[in-house]
Amino acid sequence: MKRGILLACCTVATVMGSLAVASPAAANGCPYGTVPTRFPGVCTQGQAQSSAPPAITVPPSGAEVSAPPPGGGFQSVDGIPCNQQHLGTCIGLTQP
Repeated sequence: MKRGILLACCTVATVMGSLAVASPAAANGCPYGTVPTRFPGVCTQGQAQSSAPPAITVPPSGAEVSAPPPGGGFQSVDGIPCNQQHLGTCIGLTQP
């Protein structure tokens, strides 16, 4: 019984000791495009010294939807006919 208590105390002491001397995690709470100031929790505009990817820009124009031909047929989106085989593609292309 004494050995079990001694072993448990040594295990707890080892775990707590390693946690006490562990280095704190460096967390940057500022969003991309801002940098931290000397005041904690305050960020200003500017580029941080990181290799974060630039923002992706989407062109404002949507899909080009054309009317069905006069003789019958299907509408087309960006040249893809909206028939049974391409229905999912047509729906996806017309989404903003």
